[in-house]
Amino acid sequence: MNALNPKIEFFQLTDKGPVRENNEDAIGFYQYDDGVLAIVADGLGAHNAGEVASALAVRVLEREMSGSSGTGLSMKNLRNAMRQANLEIYQKAITVPELSRMGAAVIASVLTGNVLFTAHIGDCRLYLLRDGVLTQQSKDHTWVGERVQYGILTPEEARAHPYRHLITRYLGNELLASIDFFKLEVMPGDTVLQCSDGAYEVLLDADLAEALRSDGPEAACTKIVKGARDAGSEDNISVQVLSVRSTGAHTAQPSWWRQLWR
Repeated sequence: MNALNPKIEFFQLTDKGPVRENNEDAIGFYQYDDGVLAIVADGLGAHNAGEVASALAVRVLEREMSGSSGTGLSMKNLRNAMRQANLEIYQKAITVPELSRMGAAVIASVLTGNVLFTAHIGDCRLYLLRDGVLTQQSKDHTWVGERVQYGILTPEEARAHPYRHLITRYLGNELLASIDFFKLEVMPGDTVLQCSDGAYEVLLDADLAEALRSDGPEAACTKIVKGARDAGSEDNISVQVLSVRSTGAHTAQPSWWRQLWR
């Protein structure tokens, strides 16, 4: 382990899953002078167009945040980056016939100091494990997710509902996307999980929490992906785990990180 700055530990893993032929998820992790950026994008669209959309989302977000890092990794910068990603996906989808109606569900988080800024649209999720308790911080932009939020469906009913895959919001669907933004203050000992629906659809919150209590982010990612594959996930599986070891007012660079593609 590189001990240059032991503030956080990070690992990410993406897998096409046991059913899909291609991986239309894209993940990214980037370091800046004033923090880090982590992205999970789940592509939507026929004929591999989803793969194009998710990769474009990650590329635009990284480019825009890199260009704004001199002014600080702020919520404003993240908001502008997400809007630009939506615009570029939308424009490509309407100008390239074979990419028509492509899009991406995206969750992107910036950790700077002890604050986590998150932008979210679609059905990727962000969880927080604190003091052994796992809570979902993002809200699903899906037909069933919205009905769970209003008390029309229970979480158990939503998991088995035939419309559970119907997404109501995603990047590229319209010129002006409705994106959620929120922030969290993180504490030493917190663990943050970002993942695509291929992970949480077949694993209970208790399964995710147990994996996150593993010895480090790499073990946690490996357990979640293996668990989802063993449970027969029908989608691509992407996970990012960030463990906060200490917080500071300025940089929050990871002591180590790796990514694996399968």
